[in-house]
Amino acid sequence: MKDNYRLVGRVYRPLSRLVFGKKLSHANAHFLSQYLSGKTLIIGGGDGFDYREFQDRLSGEYWELSESMLNKAKENLQSSELSFHLGSFRSSGPFDLVLLPFVLDTLTDEQISKFLHRVDQNLKSGGMVILSDFFKTDSVRQSIITALMIAFFRLVAGHCRKDLPDHISWLSAQGWILKEEKVWKNGWIRAQVWVKD
Repeated sequence: MKDNYRLVGRVYRPLSRLVFGKKLSHANAHFLSQYLSGKTLIIGGGDGFDYREFQDRLSGEYWELSESMLNKAKENLQSSELSFHLGSFRSSGPFDLVLLPFVLDTLTDEQISKFLHRVDQNLKSGGMVILSDFFKTDSVRQSIITALMIAFFRLVAGHCRKDLPDHISWLSAQGWILKEEKVWKNGWIRAQVWVKD
């Protein structure tokens, strides 16, 4: 499997810190102290750095498309009870909690529909999804930065998406209910907790 994130992996964290400070990390970990329990599924967690503080409470599965990122995640989360998997998510669950850190903005609408259906099939009744991602805003500056980020990842990592998805519509279509939300930068960056009805 080609590792499209090998080059990105070297610059992603320093670059994101330069542009966003620690806000992306905060979004990924914001709700974990409150909701982390049971068997957890992490899809596209990158280098796992944002979850180090919680690794003693993490058990379940960690899926990543990038071998270089997965190797870093194994190092960063070596005290966890996670099993690490390379490739597209194809687990058999069920899970109490699913973490989707900045994943949906890398998928086309058709891919999102199929992806969320697979997640739904692996989520326990009453289980939760914690989503962290970029959302559309009315800010011209933020829209420009978003367009530049999308263009960068299309060029370097082979992403297909040309804009940000309508997260709320996609998640609601699965029958999930938005329980809680934390926003940064006027809603451009958000962490959300969705509950399976």
